[in-house]
Amino acid sequence: MAVGSLPYRDPARACEKIVSNFKDIPFWPQLVKRSFFENMYVQFSERLPGAVVDEKDKNIYVNTAKDFSKETEIVYEKFLNDDVDFFSISRSYAEGLYKIIEVIKDNNLRPKFIKGQITGPISFGLTVTDDKKRPLFYDPDIKEALVKIIAMRARWQVRKLKEASPRCIIFIDEPYLVSIGSSFVSLNREEAFSSLNEVVQAIHQEGALCGIHCCGNTDWGFVLATDIDILNFDAYNFYESVSLYPGELSAFLDKGGSLAWGIIPNNQDLLKEDNNSLGEKLEKAIGLLVKKGIKKQDLLEAMIITPSCGLGLVDEQLSDAVIERTVNFSGALKERYK
Repeated sequence: MAVGSLPYRDPARACEKIVSNFKDIPFWPQLVKRSFFENMYVQFSERLPGAVVDEKDKNIYVNTAKDFSKETEIVYEKFLNDDVDFFSISRSYAEGLYKIIEVIKDNNLRPKFIKGQITGPISFGLTVTDDKKRPLFYDPDIKEALVKIIAMRARWQVRKLKEASPRCIIFIDEPYLVSIGSSFVSLNREEAFSSLNEVVQAIHQEGALCGIHCCGNTDWGFVLATDIDILNFDAYNFYESVSLYPGELSAFLDKGGSLAWGIIPNNQDLLKEDNNSLGEKLEKAIGLLVKKGIKKQDLLEAMIITPSCGLGLVDEQLSDAVIERTVNFSGALKERYK
């Protein structure tokens, strides 16, 4: 399985690359080099009250000098009326979402799942600011509207993707989870947990599986305590930190959770690795968890292989190499452990 972003500017080429390599779980590509509107924050910002997208200066913020009370009222009205379509993603913001559905349908493909992604409320709320450079998550009113919009947009995305496959996975991208427990960020854990889990539950409401992707180190116990079905972590760089939470991991696996191991580096480190070296690193990571009392068979049965993070900002040659290694290594593991 892949993470989400790709470096291509041509949606058709990106989708062809996806369906030819990720046959079981294709995904829609975020094409960040194609347009600023496909930036991971801009892409999901439509109908956020007061939002200003400055394409020229590559900036997004909420203008609090403007009265956007009417916009906020409309958002809550649509939310309370369960108007999921109001929270759709326009094609100009996510060309890959629409294109992958067309490619799958036109070629009569039957993937086991289709995967989508959405930027999580914590990362969005701490990265995007108002006009005074204050993160949106620190404004209770804006934060509440933001969480509702993301949750409803995730629901709309599930419905859209089900045009291509009845079984769907949505990943919440939360790079800012690295700030949990940080002395540099004032973040109320209860509010963060509630906001994140609200989006998870919205995805479940539409009958889809939900995962969280965090490409840094974080409080994995915090993440595993949510209602997610899949945890996607950077196993290439941070597998030791995950082993610090054996109790939470055991509980997660016991309730049917899966671990998506980001063991394929998404940078130049790939050039020094092959299947043998990656296999050794993975075995070492698994060994740490086994020593903590987690059964190896449970880990293998719940294992998904992914790149360590997205590929949107790398060059196309490296992206192709990462995709090839991900598919090749995953196939080698299936043969090894069958």
